[in-house]
Amino acid sequence: MNAPSSGPADAHDATPLAWLVQRAALSDDAKAASASAADGDALLAALLDGGHVVDAVRLVASALPPREGVWWAWAAATHAARLTSGDVAPPPVQQALAATERWSAAPDEATRRAAWQCAQDAGMDTPAGSAAGAAFFTGGSIAPPDITPIPPPAGIHATMAFAAVIGSSAADTGHFESLARAFVAQGVEVIRQVGGWEGSIGHARSHHDAMQQQHLAVATPNGSGAPPST
Repeated sequence: MNAPSSGPADAHDATPLAWLVQRAALSDDAKAASASAADGDALLAALLDGGHVVDAVRLVASALPPREGVWWAWAAATHAARLTSGDVAPPPVQQALAATERWSAAPDEATRRAAWQCAQDAGMDTPAGSAAGAAFFTGGSIAPPDITPIPPPAGIHATMAFAAVIGSSAADTGHFESLARAFVAQGVEVIRQVGGWEGSIGHARSHHDAMQQQHLAVATPNGSGAPPST
């Protein structure tokens, strides 16, 4: 199962939709089914009509800005916890959901690091843990706070949000597709609230590019974000 790509985007002059398709790492079948789509709505409709529901989740995860994407993952994971545990989820799951909600309301360094601890306690293989992990990977440093900062690779938060929503869809195995479609619809509503497809993609792309530059500046020997000259 593919997840949203964390690798470099294509050319900087790619259209918003072309950038999104590259970022979402759609399957070959999904790319073929959606090749003629003129906008985000048409692209998503082509995926859903063709039965490419997992690819549709990838698309939404990659199109949402970080804060909105984390909230979307949290909402899905909250629903999954109710499906699997009723009103009382295991304490680590409750704590991970609460930490993610706190970060969504006040995304600062303290809430980001608290979300990471709760993600590990809940387990990164759970929807709640993945949602909390998504909050942690939105920025800042992935190194302990007392050493040289290491920015997360660009796009990891979208990968974690994708995992949270897919895991939440599997909370009721008999209704995976209907749950995934419902979560996709919820994500599209969030996209509309942040300026529609182009506006949302623009925010997501700006954040991705900024994180990519930060990560490359640390990862490359000369600190310039480019390979050393030879």
